[in-house]
Amino acid sequence: MSHRLPAYLLLLAIVTATIPACERSEDSASVVLRRGNGGDPETLDPARAEDIHAFRVLTDLYEGLVTIDASGNVIAGVAESWEVSSDGLTYTFLLRPDAVWSNGERVTADHFLAGFRRTLAPKVASAYGFLLHAIRNASQVSQGELPLSALGIRAPDRDTLIIELASPAPYFLSVLTMPIAFPAWPAEIADESRFANPDMFVGNGPFVLDDWQPGHRISLRKNKRFREANSVRIDMVEYYAINDLLTELNMYRAGELDITASVPGANVEKLRANRPSELRIAPRLAIYYLAFDLSEAPLDDLALRQALSMAIDRTALTQVIGRGEQPAFGLVPDGVRGYTPSRYAWETLTNPERQEQARRMYANSPHSANDALRLKLSYDTGDIHERIALAVSSMWRDVLGIDVELDKREWKYFLETRGKRDEWQIMRFAWTGDYDHASTFTDILLSTSPQNLPGYASSRFDSLIAAATAEQDVDVQARLLASAESTMLDDYPIAPLYFYVSKHLVGPGVRGFDDNVLDQHPSRYLRLESNSTSP
Repeated sequence: MSHRLPAYLLLLAIVTATIPACERSEDSASVVLRRGNGGDPETLDPARAEDIHAFRVLTDLYEGLVTIDASGNVIAGVAESWEVSSDGLTYTFLLRPDAVWSNGERVTADHFLAGFRRTLAPKVASAYGFLLHAIRNASQVSQGELPLSALGIRAPDRDTLIIELASPAPYFLSVLTMPIAFPAWPAEIADESRFANPDMFVGNGPFVLDDWQPGHRISLRKNKRFREANSVRIDMVEYYAINDLLTELNMYRAGELDITASVPGANVEKLRANRPSELRIAPRLAIYYLAFDLSEAPLDDLALRQALSMAIDRTALTQVIGRGEQPAFGLVPDGVRGYTPSRYAWETLTNPERQEQARRMYANSPHSANDALRLKLSYDTGDIHERIALAVSSMWRDVLGIDVELDKREWKYFLETRGKRDEWQIMRFAWTGDYDHASTFTDILLSTSPQNLPGYASSRFDSLIAAATAEQDVDVQARLLASAESTMLDDYPIAPLYFYVSKHLVGPGVRGFDDNVLDQHPSRYLRLESNSTSP
């Protein structure tokens, strides 16, 4: 889920206006969970959402055919059971009779069919719709080449949904846990303003939308009609949009938050010493990288891109930004089930050796003779992004003599900039794995992917991904994906910087917060046993 995007590092400013604390409730029997969300969602429309701030909230508001448990494993959701054909191409889901919308209406197979069709409709242009392209005709439907009715999904009756794939996809059930696969209530399809309107919102998850104060807080209340409402121990969830990590940390220390979205890297060691039971650091399937605009000079030159990538001291970078992050010399993080990632051959060189090779590559590029070469690095506001931009630009200047213009933008305008190639040359970005499979990383650089930020187009890469998608032998599939990853690395469309770890502060009264590589922690599994935080 892309980023789906983190933020930590050199602290730019402490927000002077404090965010008022959410009271536990006027009703002393009510239980309120207060969560940092790292930012404000652009939308709560499941088909259009594309950031982690939205995904966290949407996981509380909706439930798909399948869902995840507290440990990140795929489990039954609205579908009480399913069968997969022997060739891996047909999934038949049987829906639960007790799955209802928050207005009391039954959740039917037609609602899921409508949700899939809406996600893949060209007019919606879902940023994550490409993850559903394993479905028969999905790619052609999303591009307007075929009508929505041609999509390989049908609802023969109210309780049965049949999905036909174009080729086997062992990760497909994991994709179905995402917002792009949630059911759609007809009135919200007709009037999209309902997604953000608490008075008109209809969902089928453990919580419903209670209030949204943009830039400040999203409030959810328990959905008493949810099929497992009796097991949900939280009455209200408050998601706070806090971009500055030091502000979030101070709110936690003041007892105004139960869970933080992250932790400032500079504070990790002190927190490890002072709050060891509250600091939660765990491996995470996510990468932070720089994308090069391949469409025009000077970054259309392979030698220049390789020189820029090799000049970055990733070990120093991770030491500066916090504790636990791992230097990235490839696209796919370690820890993906059944996959051995590809890595740059020069990973084993010392940093001085890499820098010397970077200088040689730069000398071989057509731009090295231009003493005034200047590049623009675009990034969004946030402590970590500022610090990384400063560090990387300093490395490029010191190793290659290249000047860098730093282009900082607010998150909203940063997102808008991505598609305007005349406005950026190098852009920072991050990608969080949506499921535990290498394809969640490799597929973002397909030539047809809307997440392909650099505009990378390689027929060899695309064909290897296609072959892997069609392969049913998981070991052969993994080798094909590794070859595709290696091909991409040789072309340098991006400069991987580091792999994430998740960092949270979790109050001592919070129970049910299980570490997992997807870093997903639905509120339905959490509970409070006392005041969570202590000053």
